Parts: sequence; structure tokens; C-alpha cells
Amino acid sequence: MHSLTFHETKQHGTPEFPVEYFYIDCDHPRYHMPVHWHKEWELIYVLQGTFPIYTDDVLHTAKAGDVLLIRDGMLHGGIPQDCVYECFLFDLHGLFRNLEMVKKYLRPIYRMLLLPQIHYDRGKYPEIADIVSELMTVYRKQLHRTGAFPSEMGDCHELITISDIGRLFTTIIQRGYYAPNQESSSGSSHRIDQVKSVLEYIEKHYASPITLEILAKEAGMNPRYFCRFFHSITHQTPLDYVNSYRIEQAAQMLHATDLPVTAISLECGFNDSSYFVKVFRKYRGLTPNQYRKQNH
Repeated sequence: MHSLTFHETKQHGTPEFPVEYFYIDCDHPRYHMPVHWHKEWELIYVLQGTFPIYTDDVLHTAKAGDVLLIRDGMLHGGIPQDCVYECFLFDLHGLFRNLEMVKKYLRPIYRMLLLPQIHYDRGKYPEIADIVSELMTVYRKQLHRTGAFPSEMGDCHELITISDIGRLFTTIIQRGYYAPNQESSSGSSHRIDQVKSVLEYIEKHYASPITLEILAKEAGMNPRYFCRFFHSITHQTPLDYVNSYRIEQAAQMLHATDLPVTAISLECGFNDSSYFVKVFRKYRGLTPNQYRKQNH
């Protein structure tokens, strides 16, 4: 499977069919979903366990059968608890680009005048859960059967996908599962942009030394206030987030390459390999070598 980056800039799917599916269990290198964002919308469907996930600075705890609908550009991330979940990324504009009669209904959502609800509990919103389950099942069966990605699937999956996404938003609009956007007059959007700026800096410079002072300067704040501010959004301290980001990158490299552990530690910003092993064990519960053997 492809990995999720913290500011997702890669093309998902193709320009003609911009979607991508991820099946994520405890063996996936990105099982712990780091705080990130991307230009696509994202559906998360929990198959088992629970998934506490923050969207911007709001906590949702999704259980088996629940659906999360993440808007484009929204910060989100969380730590699953004995969880298996699926992600489906899609460009809402791209899927309906040439369908003017459809776009007129979606335009208030495109423009963020209306904000669809995020968390859909299966017990309260079975119609939403059923639509998303049907969509995910098509991709899950194909992935487990052949390992193929959408461009290789066939079996009318494009038609099924457009139909299910259309039904999803039809249900949201017709049943009023949305609210007017109230953020334009508040500082919330600016606060999120400040955090995104810091996360982008970490993504670009994680292999180099990073200090609290450097990150606070990137946000335009003094270090003490910045720590409180950053924690209020990500629920991690800045330096804990840097370490978790580095370990996520290291896990991906252990999974996908045969580079020695010492080389990976240097690539991921750890100059002391013994410290790297200690930090890796803290976040993954295994040493790097144990993790590599388990996920080879």
C-alpha cells in the first residue's frame, strides 16, 4: 500500500479518476495516523476496534461500523486502538468535473459555505454507513484478491464509485447532515494555518536538527506560548511530534528498503543509533530489527 504523508501532495488515482483506497491494520507502516492533511476528501470506515481521531482540534471516537468524512484541507490524525480501518481518498471536484447538473448541488460544499457532518455513528446513521460499506467492500475484495489498485480493477468500479459518492452526498444534503460555516469570522482558520506551516517545516527538515526555538519562529510565536498552542491542536508537544514523525518515516523505510538500521537512523534525523532504537521502541513497542522482521 502507499503511505500517507503529512502534507499529501501526490496525485491519488489518475486525473480522470482521482481516488485511492487504503486497507490499514496493525502491520501497516502507518497504522498510527499522524496529523496530516491533503487536498482530497477522505472517508474512514472502521472495521473493528475503536479509532479516536482529531479533526482540526475536535476529538471523535469512531467504533466498528462508524464512518468519518474528512473535508479537503482539514488537519486530522489519531492513534487506533486494536483497530482495522479503511481510508478512501477522493477529489470531489474531479469526480464530477464534467457534470454541471451535479455540481450545482455540490457548489456550496465546494465553497465551504456548508460543512458536512464528520462523524456518522452506524447506530444513528445506518444509511450513511451502508453506502460507505458498499463502496469499501468493492475495493477491499479486489485488493485482497489480486493486490490491484483502482486503475487495474475493472468490474465497473468507476461507475460504482461515482454512484456511491453521489448517493453519499445526496443523503447528506437531503437529510441536512451539514451546518453553515461559522469559522470565517473567527481565528480558527488562522490557527490551523499556523500549525500547517510548522508541520510543513518538519516534513521538509526532519533529517536535520530541529529545536523548539526553530519551530516557534516558524509559527511566529515565543517558545513557551508555542508549546501550549501546538499541543492544543495536535495533542503532542512539538518535540514529541518531531520524534513521532521521524519514527513514522523510519518505519516506512524499514518496511520498504533493505538499508541498515544505522543508515535509516541518520536518514531520519537521529545521529545516535542507540537513541534511535530507544525512541523507536517507545513508539512501536519493538526494536527496528524486530519491526523489520515482523513486517518483512
